Amino acid sequence: MSSINLFALLSLLPLLTLASIDLTPRWRDPAAPPLGMRKRDVNGTTTPLNFESVGDTGVSAQMVFLGNNKKIYVLDKTENNPVEITGQYGTHPAWATEYDIESNEYRTMDVFSNTFCAGGGVLGNGTWVVFGGNQPVTTGGVASTDAAAYSDTDGGTAIRMLNPCTDESCEYIQGEGSYSTSAQNTGGWLQMTGRRWYPMVEALPDGSLIIIGGDKNGGYVNTQAQDNPTYEFFPPRSGDPVDLQFLADTLPVNLYALTWLMPSGKLFMQANRKSILYDYNKKTTTDLADMPYATRVYPASAATAMLPLIPDNGYAATLLFCGGSATTQWGNDGTAGYNVTAVAADDTCVRITPEGSTDPQYEDDDYMFEGRSMGQFVILPDGTFWMGNGVGMGTAGYGDDGYSVGQSYGQAPIYMPAIYNASAPLGGRWNRTGLVASTNERMYHSVAILLPDGSLFIAGSNPNKDFTTAQWRSRTDSERWYPWYYNEQRPTYDGFPSTLSYGGSSFNITLTGTDEATAQNTKIVVIRGGFNTHAIGFGQRYLQLNSTYSVDMNTGNTTHIVSQMPGTNGPNLFQPGPAMFFVVVNGVPSQGEFVMVGSGQVETQNTTTNDPLPSSTVIAVPIPSNTTTEGTAATTQAAAKSSASPVMIAGLSTSIVAALIAFASLL
Repeated sequence: MSSINLFALLSLLPLLTLASIDLTPRWRDPAAPPLGMRKRDVNGTTTPLNFESVGDTGVSAQMVFLGNNKKIYVLDKTENNPVEITGQYGTHPAWATEYDIESNEYRTMDVFSNTFCAGGGVLGNGTWVVFGGNQPVTTGGVASTDAAAYSDTDGGTAIRMLNPCTDESCEYIQGEGSYSTSAQNTGGWLQMTGRRWYPMVEALPDGSLIIIGGDKNGGYVNTQAQDNPTYEFFPPRSGDPVDLQFLADTLPVNLYALTWLMPSGKLFMQANRKSILYDYNKKTTTDLADMPYATRVYPASAATAMLPLIPDNGYAATLLFCGGSATTQWGNDGTAGYNVTAVAADDTCVRITPEGSTDPQYEDDDYMFEGRSMGQFVILPDGTFWMGNGVGMGTAGYGDDGYSVGQSYGQAPIYMPAIYNASAPLGGRWNRTGLVASTNERMYHSVAILLPDGSLFIAGSNPNKDFTTAQWRSRTDSERWYPWYYNEQRPTYDGFPSTLSYGGSSFNITLTGTDEATAQNTKIVVIRGGFNTHAIGFGQRYLQLNSTYSVDMNTGNTTHIVSQMPGTNGPNLFQPGPAMFFVVVNGVPSQGEFVMVGSGQVETQNTTTNDPLPSSTVIAVPIPSNTTTEGTAATTQAAAKSSASPVMIAGLSTSIVAALIAFASLL
C-alpha cells in the first residue's frame, strides 16, 4: 500500500466507526408520520400512463439518487448553469442541488471538483459516495489549469460523500482540491489511487464499494494511452489498485463497464462484446459468451437491468440488455470520427443467466418497438420495467463535428416510453397500450428514477460542452410519469419492519378487507433505485421476499408471514444499505417506506438460515352450534358454497356472514 493510500485508510477509520464524523444513516425521516396516518401523494387529477411537468432541478440532471422519502440529489458536470453558489472557492455556477419531491423546489449544494461523468453508489451504512470525474474546465468545456471562469477543481481522483437529510442541513464531504491534474493531493484524504472518468461502481456483500476502470482525460471512447485498467475499493484496501486484464482487452469500448454482483459473490462484467465472471477475492476470470448483435456499453448505451430476484426460481440472477448500437466504428478519445448520427440504434434485446449452468448463453428476447440508444430501465413495484428516454439514431456523446443538429452524437429523440414484462411469454413482453408520449426530449445526460409513491422522476438532457439554450438545449426541467396503478386505492398495512436481516425469524404484515384470491396476489418487495447516470442504474435491484399467508374469514384480515432477506448468500443477492419496502396487492403498491437492509454498518454481514414458513391457510367462518340436524346439514352445504367463493364474503363482518348463512339454511 502506498503512503497516500495508507493515509486515506487511516483517515477512514474514524469514519467507519462513526466517531469523528457523523455518518449516522439518515435514510428515513424520524419525524415522518406512521404509515397508517400518511396521505398518499395522489392529487386525484393525475392521468396514469402520462407525463406531467412538475419543477426545475436548478442544474441539468446528469446524475441523481434518491436519498430518502423526501429528497433527490442532483449532480451536473462543471458548466455555466444559471444558478450560483458561494462556497470554498468563491462564487461560481452551482453543479449540485437537493430537490424536494413534494414542493418540486431545489436548494443549491457546493460540489467544487468536476463531477463530469462520475460514478457512484451507497455504502452499507447509508452514506452515498461519488467517484471521479474530469479535469477542471472553463467556458465552453475547455480544460483549465487554474480557477478560470468557473473555479472548479480537478475531479479525476476525487471522492465525495453525502449523508442524505430531510431538513436541508446536509452537505457533501469533500477533500481539499487542486487545479492541477498532476497534483498529488487532488482530492486530499478523499482521493482514489488514479484518475477515473466514467468508472463503474458496484456494492459488495460487506457494504463496501468496488470502483472499476475509467480513463484519465478521454473523449468519445477510451484508448490505451488514456485507459485505467484497474479497480480499487472504498474504503481502501491493501493492494489497491488491482490490475484487470478484461479492461485492457475491451478497448476502446470499456467505459462504465457493466457490472453486477452475482449470487455466488463473483462479478459479472460486460464491455465491448466480451463478458466474464470475475472473482475479485481470488483474482480469477471465467470467460463467458460474447454479446450478440450490438455493443451495449457506453457510448452505445443500451438499457440494462437485472430482472427481479424472486423466490419462485431460487433467486436466479438474469441480466437484460436492450438496444445500443451495432456500429463497428468507434473513433478515438477525441471524436467519433465519422457521422455516427446516421447510424440507426439497435432494436434487439438479449438476456443471460450467468450462473446456474455449465455454459451460460445469451438468449434472444423480444425486439423493442424501435431501436434505442440511451434508453433507461426503471423497475416498478409491480415487477415490470419502464423504458424511456434516449434516441433512435447515433450514440451517446457530443462534439463540434457538425454531423447533425447541435453537438449531440445522438439524434431523433424518442418521446414514447414502453413497458417490459419479464414474466410474460416470449413475443408478448413489450406493451404500449394507453401510453402517452412526453413532450420533452431526454437525450444524453438524462435520468429516471423510482419515487416512494411509485411514480417516476425524469430530468436532464444536455448533449453540450457547456450550458446552452440552443438545440438540443441543456434542460433543467423535471417531469413525473404516473404508472397505471397511481390513482388506485393503495394498500395499507401494519407490521412495517425498520430493518431487514439476512435470514432469521420471519415477521408479520397484516392487511384488512382481503380474501384468499387477494392474498395469493400479494407480494412484499424491496427495491433499491441506485445511482443513476448515462442510462444506467448503478446498483438498481428488486427482490421479492418469500412469504405465506393466513386469511381469517371471520375478520376479513390477512396476515402475511414474511421471511427476512435470504440468508447464507443474501448479501450477494441484495447488498446491505437503504432500500424501499413495498407491499404490492394485485399489482398496486403501497407507499414505499425506507428500510435498512443488513446491520447498517460497512462490515461482514451476519447471515443465518431463514426460519421455515408455515403453509398458507384460510380460517373459515364457524358453523353455528344451536341448529337442528336438518338445519346443520343445510348450513354445512351453504358454508361449503360460500368457501368455494371466498371473495364474496371475505370483507364482511361476522354478524353479516352469520345472517347470510342463516338465510341460506331456509332455502
